[in-house]
Amino acid sequence: MNLQLRLSVIALFLFSIFSYAQNITQVTSFGTNPGNLNMYTYIPAGLTGPAPLVVAMHGCTQSATIYAQQTGWNKLADLHKFYVIYPEQVSLNNSSKCFNWFDGTDQSKNQGEALSIKQMVDYMIANHSIDAAAICVTGLSAGAGMSSVMLATYPEIFSKGAIMAGIPYKAATSSFNAFTAMNGGVIKTPTQWGALVRNENPSYLGAFPDVAIFHGTSDFTVNVANATELIKQWTDVNGADQTADMTINSFDGNSTVEKAVYEDSIGNDVVVYYKITGMGHAISLDTGACPQQGGATGTYALEKNFHSTFWAADFFEILIAPYPISGPMLVVPSASNIVYTVPSTGGSTYAWTVPADATIVSGQGTNSITVNFGSGSGYISVIETTSGSCVQDAISLFVDVSVSSGMNNDGITETSGIIVFPNPFVTETSFYSGRELHNAELVVYDVLGKVQSRIKSVYGTRIQLYRGDLSKGIYFFEITEKDAIVGGGKIVVGE
Repeated sequence: MNLQLRLSVIALFLFSIFSYAQNITQVTSFGTNPGNLNMYTYIPAGLTGPAPLVVAMHGCTQSATIYAQQTGWNKLADLHKFYVIYPEQVSLNNSSKCFNWFDGTDQSKNQGEALSIKQMVDYMIANHSIDAAAICVTGLSAGAGMSSVMLATYPEIFSKGAIMAGIPYKAATSSFNAFTAMNGGVIKTPTQWGALVRNENPSYLGAFPDVAIFHGTSDFTVNVANATELIKQWTDVNGADQTADMTINSFDGNSTVEKAVYEDSIGNDVVVYYKITGMGHAISLDTGACPQQGGATGTYALEKNFHSTFWAADFFEILIAPYPISGPMLVVPSASNIVYTVPSTGGSTYAWTVPADATIVSGQGTNSITVNFGSGSGYISVIETTSGSCVQDAISLFVDVSVSSGMNNDGITETSGIIVFPNPFVTETSFYSGRELHNAELVVYDVLGKVQSRIKSVYGTRIQLYRGDLSKGIYFFEITEKDAIVGGGKIVVGE
């Protein structure tokens, strides 16, 4: 492709460059690298077991280092224990270091830059313990355009994506029509947009990635009309219509942010759109020291009291609770003086809630409460506010108030839509859902609230837990999907 034509296309994608020091590491050999890209990674200390992986791509004229600093992905990776890849464009491919999202080769499966990025993921899978069901991709501007490419070309790899000021897949296929796409001039029906994705993988029968879209209404580089076209494309491939099932004005208390949610036929959030009123071509930040804050401002990274990186990670379902609630999960009706505790942080206050017919006897505002129960089961929950006014997400623990000894290994029980069937002949316990589960998680606790077994990234209607995982005793289970609790109850493991 003529270099001057490329330069004219990416002129609208220019980003200012700053010099930031960031602890990312270059990987120099990760495959054949047909797209001639650089690979950088961030690996937090203390990772154990399979962990999620995020691919984060910079905009034009930027580097992996500047993007890591501005977005704050590394801070979240430290807090929530996941890996990050930062692909980096080189000037030999594009004079302004834009990913070539519009190039016919680089936007195709198993070719060019798309294949190089896929090989980076393959390298991480081969050399680290990666949760294969939690590999996600995100980017800004040209990096967002390449995120669309990766979601479309490798739906078998990526579970979710976050597109920030980006463009639908194959909105342009050369430098000649890229300007039109960037200006919002490429309009298609949902079926037409969806066909561009499906045709890239004609034999693929699996689920397509869920997508979050972030876009400012005053973006004069990539027109906000592209957000509408992205919604059409990714609702269509995920079997949803183009009417939002839920709209939240003043999302998270911010009057400039509107969140629209698009669900498929069984209620999964397959597309989420964050519209940021008045913001230009940039990522949105809420800089600060709190867990939901981060990043560094720049020309294309703007303070809006809305940390788009955090909410992308929330959409990816890779955020973990900072601590559990300690206390019994099984109590008898009218049990009194039952204590629940979370770790204490100096200067923090703790707001607790309990089931409707339970009473907090003492401790409200502190890290430890004493509860008198009635006859109803329910959740003990707490929200911590630190001395610096940082608010932690709510932490919950389900408490079963029951006189029953529970279910034995020969029985069947159903609770909250989940049927539990312990099978003594094949030494397993199976949990059956009344509907298809999508990226769900099963957690089994003992009576003191300690996690005994955890199965993540569940798809389908059945979760199998082998009896050898649990010794004789009473346990409680909880199944969550997209941060919502969809089932829970009690099981008894006998001889």
